[in-house]
Amino acid sequence: MGPLPMISVADALAAPGRIPTIYLEGKLLPLQASTAAELGLKDGQVVQASVRLQQDQPMLMLQGKALHAPGLLATQVGESIWLRAQGGNLVPISAPPIVSRIASLLYRPNVNSVLPQLFQPGTLDELLNQVQRPDLQAQWRGMQLSMSQLTPGNLQQAMMAAMGAEVWLARGMQPPQDVKQLMRKLIAELSVARNDEEPDTGLIEKLTRAVDDIEARQVQAVQAQAQQEVLFSMTLPFVDANPIELTVRRGPRQDGEQAVLTINVHSKTADLGPVWLKTQLMNAQQLELTMWAENESVVTQARSRSYLLGDELRAAGLNMRAFNVVHGARPPEASDWTPSGRGLVVDVSA
Repeated sequence: MGPLPMISVADALAAPGRIPTIYLEGKLLPLQASTAAELGLKDGQVVQASVRLQQDQPMLMLQGKALHAPGLLATQVGESIWLRAQGGNLVPISAPPIVSRIASLLYRPNVNSVLPQLFQPGTLDELLNQVQRPDLQAQWRGMQLSMSQLTPGNLQQAMMAAMGAEVWLARGMQPPQDVKQLMRKLIAELSVARNDEEPDTGLIEKLTRAVDDIEARQVQAVQAQAQQEVLFSMTLPFVDANPIELTVRRGPRQDGEQAVLTINVHSKTADLGPVWLKTQLMNAQQLELTMWAENESVVTQARSRSYLLGDELRAAGLNMRAFNVVHGARPPEASDWTPSGRGLVVDVSA
């Protein structure tokens, strides 16, 4: 991404065991021992919970779940409490600095992402119609791709936008349209009460989680770069098709050899059903592809036409060493990337 004005925060992340606790009415806020594991949180991850009333009882709301926490008072409803995952427990900490915000994004689990839901054709358009902002509607239309008219240039522009406006501003360049900024503007509009109606807090929380998902991917991409690796994930919105999830991954060099570049693509349409495609590039020219599809006719077509793909790749100077087509869903894979926390940097230019 080039040199950016940054500050190091590795030291702040290196000692998660020393935690300044918050006491509520003289008692440490107790939570169930299994809470952190159930939510998919990793040790050291910092999350923000809000205090809300449920059936006249103050409860902690975290990732859409209500957590019982003895010691909460009704007077604390509306407040936020920061928690750190430690040894399977969630331990209250004092209000964290920006470093903890970055750490929380870095270790954010890639589960229950709301972006594919919001990027369904027409979904975000309907929300934008509620706020009467033609400029935001035009901005969203400019971000959507067309499956029937997709070009390498369109795809490159979408990937540049997914890097975030901060990257381009730090370089003194005009940033491309950024869906994260669009959602923040939409959140601000939806937070204003209209016609004596209270804002839809559930919808606002959903959009906020989407922003956090985007920022987590950007922070993880920067951390991977600091570890001499590549990790880039994004969700592509289409005006005429369901969204596509794309991940680009390259591990560190091993014994001086060039690392394998892996590209994972996941799509789901009414005609084809769910399709996963894993492409591995070795030595800049050798390709191995694996495809999973639940629709049997898609599997049959892919196998019968694989030679056509091989011909096209050879014309582009690439050699397809293997193309495996599997009938069924892609099995879950454990991530081979672990953020070290060392060398983590925060862009403060924006």
